[in-house]
Amino acid sequence: AWFFPIPGKQFSSLQPVLRDNFWLTIHVLTIVSSYAAGALAWGLGCLSLGYYLFGTYRTQSRTTGKKRLAPEACTALAGYIYKAMQVAVMLLAAGTILGGLWADVSWGRFWGWDPKEVWALVSLLAYLVVLHGRYAGWIGNFGIAAGSVAGAAVIGMSWYGVNFLLGAGLHSYGFGKGGQTEFFSFLVLNFLLLFSAGVRLRRETGNFEAAQPSEPDLVAIDSSGASR
Repeated sequence: AWFFPIPGKQFSSLQPVLRDNFWLTIHVLTIVSSYAAGALAWGLGCLSLGYYLFGTYRTQSRTTGKKRLAPEACTALAGYIYKAMQVAVMLLAAGTILGGLWADVSWGRFWGWDPKEVWALVSLLAYLVVLHGRYAGWIGNFGIAAGSVAGAAVIGMSWYGVNFLLGAGLHSYGFGKGGQTEFFSFLVLNFLLLFSAGVRLRRETGNFEAAQPSEPDLVAIDSSGASR
């Protein structure tokens, strides 16, 4: 590793807190797995937002008038996003608890409001809000897609922001420099996609949660306004 061509080598002895292979393995593995589930939800959310932005909207004929419906794929994707978020919450909650147990063993306290601990809790609460909103009917298909993007931003802050932007706390062994441009570009592009998809959904349907089809007489209308 020392002879590997890495600029600015800063190798040092492993800190005592990282020499516990048991806690290191189960805590890190669980947390990283939760990040993977969150990334899956984010990817599906971006795909869903792509359908909202570029997909084919439909018209439902009714006796009282016509209703515009979001692209058909958005409904199925919303279900997949919801399931991926459930896995992310389960793993993130377990990983946070395991991290607290490891902190108690290593530092003598379960919780100390360390920045990494706080942002892990914020990530968990962010996903719980989205899941609860979906379960309670406060948000629909577009809302859960937007929640997947917001959740990915919070996880990005928990993983990258604490280590590379804040640079404070007991998790100093994970600190680093660089990548700010890429991180902020990631956030801007995500929220730009979310905003653009929301604008088109609002323009096509008049709200942010388009009605679900209840009759078979649907007419598909693409982004150019042509019906088929």
